[in-house]
Amino acid sequence: MSMEFHRDSFRGLTDLRTLDLGDNNIWILPSEIFCPLYNLKELNITLNRLQDISNLGFSDWGNGPTAPGKSCNTVLETLDMSFNEISALPDNGLSSLRALQRLLLQNNRISTVADRAFVGLSDLQMLNLSTNALTALPPEMFQSSRDIKQIYLNNNSLSVLAPGLLEGLDQLQILDLSYNELTSEWVNRDTFSGLVRLIVLNLSHNRITKIDALLFQDLNNLQFLSLEYNNVARIADGAFSYLKNLHSLSLAHNNIVEVDSNHFSNLYVLNQLFLDGNRITKVDLRSFENITKLHDLGLSGNQLSEVPEAIKTLRFLTALDLGMNRITKVTTNLFEGLDDLFGLRLVGNKIEKISKDTFAALPSLQILNLASNNIDQIDDGAFASNLQLRAIVLDGNKLVDLKGIFTKTQPLVWLNVSNNELLWFDYSHIPTNLEWLDMHENKIEKLEDTYGVKETCNVKMLDVSNNKIRNIDEFSFPSSIETVVLNNNNIEKINPGTFLQKYNLNKVMLYSNKIKTLDVGAFAISFVPEDRDLPEFYISENPFECDCTMEWLQRINQLSELRQRPRVMDLENVRCSLTHSRSSSDVLLLEVKSFEFLCEYESHCFTLCHCCDFDACDCKMTCPDKCSCYHDLTWSSNVVDCSSGGYDHVPDQIPMDATEIYLDGNDLKELGNHVFIGKKRLQVLYLNNSNINLIQNKTFNGIESLRVLHLENNKLEVLRNTQFTKLQNLNELYLQDNNIRFIENDTFNYLPSLEYLSLDNNGYVEYMPWRVITDNNPRTRVSVEGNNWICDCKDVAQLNQWLIKKSKDTDNMMCFFAHGQPMNKTIATVSKECKAETTTEETGTETQKRLFIESNDSVENYIPYIVAGLITVTVLLLMCAFLFMFRDDFKLWMHSKYGIRVFSSASKDVNDNKNKRFAAFFMYNPQDEGVMRVVSSELEQLGHTLCLQHRDLQLIERRSSDNLVSAAESSKRLIIVLSTSFLEQEWDMPASKAAVQCAINSVNVRHRRQKIIFLVTTDLSAISIDPDLKVLLKTCTVILWGEKYCLEKLNFWLPDVDVTLPNRTIHNANNIKTGNREGFGRHVNLRYTAPPTSHDSWYKYGMDRQMSIMSSPMHSTSASAEVSARSTEDETCSVASSEGRPDDRLPHHHSYVSIDNHPCEERPLRPAQQIAMSNTRPTNSPRQCARAANPLRNYKSSLDAG
Repeated sequence: MSMEFHRDSFRGLTDLRTLDLGDNNIWILPSEIFCPLYNLKELNITLNRLQDISNLGFSDWGNGPTAPGKSCNTVLETLDMSFNEISALPDNGLSSLRALQRLLLQNNRISTVADRAFVGLSDLQMLNLSTNALTALPPEMFQSSRDIKQIYLNNNSLSVLAPGLLEGLDQLQILDLSYNELTSEWVNRDTFSGLVRLIVLNLSHNRITKIDALLFQDLNNLQFLSLEYNNVARIADGAFSYLKNLHSLSLAHNNIVEVDSNHFSNLYVLNQLFLDGNRITKVDLRSFENITKLHDLGLSGNQLSEVPEAIKTLRFLTALDLGMNRITKVTTNLFEGLDDLFGLRLVGNKIEKISKDTFAALPSLQILNLASNNIDQIDDGAFASNLQLRAIVLDGNKLVDLKGIFTKTQPLVWLNVSNNELLWFDYSHIPTNLEWLDMHENKIEKLEDTYGVKETCNVKMLDVSNNKIRNIDEFSFPSSIETVVLNNNNIEKINPGTFLQKYNLNKVMLYSNKIKTLDVGAFAISFVPEDRDLPEFYISENPFECDCTMEWLQRINQLSELRQRPRVMDLENVRCSLTHSRSSSDVLLLEVKSFEFLCEYESHCFTLCHCCDFDACDCKMTCPDKCSCYHDLTWSSNVVDCSSGGYDHVPDQIPMDATEIYLDGNDLKELGNHVFIGKKRLQVLYLNNSNINLIQNKTFNGIESLRVLHLENNKLEVLRNTQFTKLQNLNELYLQDNNIRFIENDTFNYLPSLEYLSLDNNGYVEYMPWRVITDNNPRTRVSVEGNNWICDCKDVAQLNQWLIKKSKDTDNMMCFFAHGQPMNKTIATVSKECKAETTTEETGTETQKRLFIESNDSVENYIPYIVAGLITVTVLLLMCAFLFMFRDDFKLWMHSKYGIRVFSSASKDVNDNKNKRFAAFFMYNPQDEGVMRVVSSELEQLGHTLCLQHRDLQLIERRSSDNLVSAAESSKRLIIVLSTSFLEQEWDMPASKAAVQCAINSVNVRHRRQKIIFLVTTDLSAISIDPDLKVLLKTCTVILWGEKYCLEKLNFWLPDVDVTLPNRTIHNANNIKTGNREGFGRHVNLRYTAPPTSHDSWYKYGMDRQMSIMSSPMHSTSASAEVSARSTEDETCSVASSEGRPDDRLPHHHSYVSIDNHPCEERPLRPAQQIAMSNTRPTNSPRQCARAANPLRNYKSSLDAG
């Protein structure tokens, strides 16, 4: 919902000084709505949908100097219109804002700035036009704003800077031109002339190839200069010599090969120099002699084979980065003179050995990063002379042992030796002051304390994940420990008391180990006071076995109320296998019932027995042979499992206190009387699949507690009403898949607790169900599916009614005997026949006899016709079967040959599809352009109007969720090209995935099979696909690229081309390639466009994500955290018919001739141009696809054109 205003909404608020209308989804504002706000100082209309500033009342130009317009908001000082959809800044659009000091227009779609766009802004101090679609700027742009101090033009597509653009801006202090496409041809000695007060200049992420000697000649006060991420390969001697006040210089990520002695002359106050990411192989010995006050030097990511000797002159250097080079050796003399060096980074080189006192010449060294080298030897006491060393990073090397290396490095508090080849560890190997120790991804099997020094250690964080540790106990960790990371080891046992007396413990990671059982004391902790949080344990992804000793784990978070147990944070994800289960799959721990925590036993005694030296029915209970017996912790559950034991009789020595007995899968045949006598606690009995054919009347005597009885899949034929009379508590009775033909009346009426009875699939039955069980108990559910019934007319009506009452479909239930003879009819059919037969009998026997004779005569007369009809039907059925088998190929052939659709209605328009402009909107990754050229060329030749994401949307719009939704809603079909590139760069990126899902969600779920098509270009079986995409592939249409009739299928699923529409344009790929201009007008508006540059973050110096010690303070003042893409294929030509005389209607804007003289691409006319021109046929422009669903935009375009 958008917010709307009346022209007089702010009438009477004359004293209002600040107005915030941000983030209100405002599309349009009435003309001069802000004029009544005479004293307004600050206006915020950011995060809306405004497209045009002409009607906001900020212009007093009117019809020119002779007839000026109304002046409004003349005292406004701050105007924020960022994050809207403004596309152009017209002449004199802000002319009445004479007091304006801050103008914020970033994150719009501005592609054009008129020559007089900022006329009247004489007090302007700050202008932000970053993250727009600018390709060029008029030279008179700042003619009225000579006192401006800050200009932000970053993240556009500027490829030229018009001569004189910055001329006369002698008050300018900050200029940001980063993330554009500027080259050395346009960044020259005249570009920055006269900017004598400039302090910050950002030229990063452009295409500059050289630095000329006079490029910065007037920038005497410049302090921060960034030229990173360009293509600089040549620096003239003394190029920076005029920058005597320069504090920070970044030349990172260029193509510099050699650092010459004259490159940095006269930079006496330079504090930071970044040369990372170049191709430097040599640094001249005198390169740094003029920058001796340098504190921070970055040379990482080059091709240096040794530490440059030139650094010895940098006496004040505090941070040195030589990482990611080719250095093989470091010695003491290389660092002589660097007495103030605080941090040294040598990560990613080829160093193999660290000798004793290698870094002895660095007395102030506190942080040393030697990660990702080939170090396999470090001499004892190698760091002993570095008395201030506090952090060492050695991960990714080849160390086998730590003994003697760090014991004398007492100041050390942070040590990372992960991803080495350590075979063992002892607490005597580390200094006593160490607090942070990372040893993950090694081969350590045990944490040892040979000399009993563990308690003198001060280790607070210990990471030994991804090792080979098998068990842990109370000697594994010092009492100072706070965080222990033990995941992905081989831990099988945690001894009781392991975590006792660890008073500072707050987190333990134990997931992904091999723990099967846990003693109740394994997680015991010392009492935790109320003012401290309980420790957090993580134990999921272990192969737990839920036996009778593990029930406490299910309740551990309730036990934590005593403050002597931790909180298991992932308890809801813990799975375990049951000791006795009918399925082999694991279950969630929290879903296991208390009686399912079982342990196996051989024999046991009742609690009342004091001596069990012999077998007796009332004392010692022995598990039968070939059986397994289980009990829970309190013996309230006693399971005897004799399944598939090969028994031909019920075992004699089944424990008397058994609660569940499993005898399925045996060969029992006959169940005698009293075979279960005395099993008073028996509740579940499985006798299925045991070939039972006879049950005696007293078989189930003595088991009155039985609740569930399984007798399915046996050979029972007859049930007597005396067999189940003693089972007063039976809830479930399973008798399906037997041969039960006869059941005596009232057989199940003696089961008052029965809730479910299954009599399915018993073949031919002769009983009537309402006679064997009454409807007195409404809770009882009876299932009689899959049986064949005797359907005599005297009972069939009642049988039909009884089955319907039980929610059975009698149209699918069969009779095998009816009307005194065998037949195969449904119960419903026989019931109707019996009802009709009863009516017929009332007419008399003579009438029946006459009808019977006449019926026989008529049948004989029609025999030839019947035979001919049967033959015809058979032929038709064969033809239909043939067409059905090859229906896919047939329907494609009919559609491609004759345009006729058979067997499908998928192409019919749904809801309002007929009013939609495009046949299909294609979403794809730019790397799939090859596929899209083939598909679009083929389909557009067939007459389909297509909207392609990376051809027809502006670059800044291509991944915007709003524009993707608008394009999808403007199209009858949404086609997604599903490739490996799309999955990696679109679907796996949260922001891009969200935009794609928004477009998909714009299609009604009921219509997705018809309206969403996935064109799959990769083998999905070899890729792990997330659940969301799997669901979409199941609910939408999928076409495989390269399969037979691929393009025909795609054309088939698209809506049919409406050949009746007038003036239809059929796109031809050949015309587009040749760039033929025939038929177009003379008016052309050229703009500069170029491919986008990369957008990495500002240079940041640091060891790793856990410890970043050296970073550049030079950050772009207004650069976004994530840099938006810029338009690279915006409309390069706007063309009009000569008959429309566009010169009289369209406003003229300043334009320049393109450097590379790229030919303009043919584009269909914009809506505004079409309305303005007479005798011009309307066309569907691909550039309109992202805006077609927006009626306000179309209406606005019409007004602009008029």
